[in-house]
Amino acid sequence: MAEIHPLQDTETVQGILEIFYKFEQILKEVSGMDRFSLQPGGGSHAAYAAASIMRAYHLSRGDSERDEIITTVFSHPCDAAAPATAGFKVITLYPDENGYPDLAALKAAVSKHTAGLFITNPEDTGIYNPIIDQFTQTIHEAGGLCYYDQANANGLLGIARAREAGFDMCHFNLHKTFSSPHGCSGPATGALGLTSDL
Repeated sequence: MAEIHPLQDTETVQGILEIFYKFEQILKEVSGMDRFSLQPGGGSHAAYAAASIMRAYHLSRGDSERDEIITTVFSHPCDAAAPATAGFKVITLYPDENGYPDLAALKAAVSKHTAGLFITNPEDTGIYNPIIDQFTQTIHEAGGLCYYDQANANGLLGIARAREAGFDMCHFNLHKTFSSPHGCSGPATGALGLTSDL
């Protein structure tokens, strides 16, 4: 893969394209998303791409007031940094008394300015949020989109999927979940999945 030139004739790289295609089918099955891009070179790159897609989605609907992203303190740092770099104001939620992201705080933070939710689940504490569907429902009811940072997806494969939890986008850190090499932001270690609407 490393020796393929970006301008190489596609007729000469059919084997690699077949691998990409077949792997996309696996990612679609385990996430419930409709399409995947293998372009993002890492998880942070995928998060930035998701923030850009989220902004473009709202602007395409004439909804330029949506300039806030909600995340949590124990989500991956890129879930705040990437939207901030893309020009969003970031609102950070803290845990409730049980250690889960605070649903009441989420509901208080949602407004007409909410573009979406960026969240890692399980968070970096290792805690899985059992009411994650209530988080995505709250954001959708406010007109926002939901992005699932699945960097910690290993323990969930075959048990829970992003689609059923209500997410519009998700990414896998392939070097964590699928043993893709790590260390140079590639190849495609931040595979980004989206629903057909996006």
